Amino acid sequence: GTWGDTHRLAPWRALPDTAAGPGEPGLSGDHDCVLCTSAVPGLTDRAARGPAARYVWDLADRDNSRWVVPHGASGVPGTPHHRDQQPLWLDGGLAPVITDFTRLTKESDD
Repeated sequence: GTWGDTHRLAPWRALPDTAAGPGEPGLSGDHDCVLCTSAVPGLTDRAARGPAARYVWDLADRDNSRWVVPHGASGVPGTPHHRDQQPLWLDGGLAPVITDFTRLTKESDD
């Protein structure tokens, strides 16, 4: 099998996540790379730890800045943004950072 077949994302949760989701997706990286995650060697390959977010800030042009979080921008299960960034995070991708307040209020969920 592949690395991702045995190395799975299994984040610790204070409360059970009842929203239907992807389960424990496969991972690409270990603790020594950009897509870092961390398991307990010799005990499990399930990674409960990883970066809370990845950011790339363009100081010359703020609109070129990017970010991603492991799941989504909302911590509320069942909402549109609860897991919307997970595919990007798993692939090492990034989403645009929106800092224009008029866009943030216009495009926000009710």
